Amino acid sequence: MNWKNLFVPGEDFSVSQAREYMAARGADAYQLLDVRQPKEYEDGHLPGAILIPLRELPGRLGELDKEKPVIVYCAVGGRSKAAAQLLAGKDFASVYNMTGGIKAWEGPQAKGPEEVGLEFFTGQEEYEDGVSLAYAMENGLQEFYRAMAGRVEGEEERQLYLRLVGFEDKHKARLLAEFRQAQGIEVMPGKGESGSSGPMEGGGKVEDFIARVDAHLQTKQDILVLAMALETQAVDLYSRLGQKSKKKETKALFLRLADEEKLHLSYLADEMDKLLSQSL
Repeated sequence: MNWKNLFVPGEDFSVSQAREYMAARGADAYQLLDVRQPKEYEDGHLPGAILIPLRELPGRLGELDKEKPVIVYCAVGGRSKAAAQLLAGKDFASVYNMTGGIKAWEGPQAKGPEEVGLEFFTGQEEYEDGVSLAYAMENGLQEFYRAMAGRVEGEEERQLYLRLVGFEDKHKARLLAEFRQAQGIEVMPGKGESGSSGPMEGGGKVEDFIARVDAHLQTKQDILVLAMALETQAVDLYSRLGQKSKKKETKALFLRLADEEKLHLSYLADEMDKLLSQSL
């Protein structure tokens, strides 16, 4: 790293400013850069963050778009400050250092290595393949919510699960309409049937996930916590799929889905706030 880059002025964002900035924009309007180490990223990262450890950044600048704003973060703000100054010194148009880092972040975090969910995704998939993949993931999550609605005892908890089923219904209907328009046929290849064991948005099989979490999901708060975690993982996965996609239409599809999952996450956060306020 050229020492002169450390003296290039950069702009700081507080955590709340970074959150507001991202909430007001689509996933394709900025780049979120995590400069920590892979194990730190795996333990918890902001949904959609690109991982480039600080020591690798000088050699990987080509992976970032110089014309698109970059929000950089690390654990507490030291490494991200150096990274932001480096990027500013390399003529990146807009660079913001998130002060306080992820330790100051109070919102949801995604977990897992950056390659999770991308094992069989080459980045060369056409738009129709992207729609089919997204439909399968939405179907898997819907089947999980539907199965759980039949397992809880309380009517309020059951209705919450059914509301979540409705989220996925809207996504699936729109994806199916897009596929029909693109292909001119009614049936999507690989379209899951009710009760099938397709993949979920966060990764993994429906039956495996039910077996793992069933005993812990009896209260409304438990359900909201889980749903927020799943939607966070979905934002993260769709964002990473968009980043990896080389086809313009496929990239746009996944990033749009990431934005829609953010709206779901916002709704769930509001529901959690209402629930917590009632318990005070």
